[in-house]
Amino acid sequence: VMGVHNVLCISGDNARIGPTPTSNTNILDMDAIQMLWILRRMRDEGIYLDGRKMKSSPRLFLGAAASPFASEPKFQALREQKKVHAGAQFLQTNLIYDPDRLDLWLEELYKRDILDKVYILAGVTPIRSRRMAQYLHHTIPGVTLPEHILERFEEAREDDFEELGVEIALEIIEKIKDKQGIHGLHLMSVGWEAIVPRLIEEAGLKQS
Repeated sequence: VMGVHNVLCISGDNARIGPTPTSNTNILDMDAIQMLWILRRMRDEGIYLDGRKMKSSPRLFLGAAASPFASEPKFQALREQKKVHAGAQFLQTNLIYDPDRLDLWLEELYKRDILDKVYILAGVTPIRSRRMAQYLHHTIPGVTLPEHILERFEEAREDDFEELGVEIALEIIEKIKDKQGIHGLHLMSVGWEAIVPRLIEEAGLKQS
């Protein structure tokens, strides 16, 4: 549709009006795993959810979100395994601030024999302020900041917050970009788009 082939299947806001099988679809009626299964079936078998044959199958590259730190790594890996089996070809992770802890999740994916069956994009967001650091740590599900990062923001001057955020983001990128199973980065600037080119350049991600 409209040349769109890459689809990220995630939960979102309530879908108050939708197509078949009902006119009013609650967000809880379908999760990402079910959505992946439906889209994979449309792509591979040319069949709609209600069983109708499609005139032509869409060309889709299917993805899903992953939250390595939302619970114990083995439980999160189980959910990721279900998504891959349902059709996910790539995973975009939640924000990563603890690269060492990420290894535990990657190890669980390896144990489930899916680490080499999916492309993983690690989520990285530069922190612009002490308040943002505290907000991410205490408010966003599945996101935790190591104590040493929180301490660095506590000790820094307000004028140095943005530069510190860039420094930490570059440290994280350096630690995760070459990990087995990580195929790329998802740089989420959160209202700070101007910093992305610098991160790409200084992290050595720019292709020559």
